[in-house]
Amino acid sequence: MNIAIIDDNQEDRSLLLGYFDEYFKQFPIYKTIQVFDSGESFMRSWKKGAFDFIFIDIVLGDSNGVEIAGRIRQDDPDCLIIFSSVSSEYGVQSYRVRAFDYLLKPYSYAQFKATLDLCHKEFQKHGKFIEVKESRTYVKILLDDIIFTDYFNHYIQIHTRQRVVKSYLRFEAFAPMLLAYPQFLCCYRNCIINMDKVSSVEKFDFVMNTREHVPITRAERRAIYQQYADYQFNKLSGGV
Repeated sequence: MNIAIIDDNQEDRSLLLGYFDEYFKQFPIYKTIQVFDSGESFMRSWKKGAFDFIFIDIVLGDSNGVEIAGRIRQDDPDCLIIFSSVSSEYGVQSYRVRAFDYLLKPYSYAQFKATLDLCHKEFQKHGKFIEVKESRTYVKILLDDIIFTDYFNHYIQIHTRQRVVKSYLRFEAFAPMLLAYPQFLCCYRNCIINMDKVSSVEKFDFVMNTREHVPITRAERRAIYQQYADYQFNKLSGGV
């Protein structure tokens, strides 16, 4: 997840970074946060697809945050833009560049968290991804490409139809990346399936649409069957 902060006020930048640190204690996912103290410095490094969401102070010393957002929107319709300002007078302009939210300064951590929670839900509704380190590089994996994951010799193994991505990562750190989404289910020790990729259910296994078998832990078999059945029912009824 790539985040940009554009704010010419040092105290406001520090406050926002502290809020991000607090928030991402709940979600141990890989992220980068780049901080810019002017609109010009941001535009010099910006390119399409560089950021998943951007926090922009509207009143900047060298430029206007709404104008920066307009330039972003010319090429990137997907990133989420969150404005912040001491005044609400730019609210109408923010809609013209499809701002996701508008925070009035000074805003509390609770207000910030509410915005980030909405961002998280927005990511869930679209074809979003997780990002893990493989060897020396970070790779993005679309959630819909994941069939199941398991754990072997200190490596998380992410099985997709194309290949298996291996990341040196503890299961406890990795699991929340997937289990935050309703289609993923931990069905065995250190093993998570994508319930959208299940072809059939046998007594002791899930059979994935790749014909691979993933075991179901015996002690929790009944609860796992029920969770899978509930998910499929909710999916058919439009609940997920």
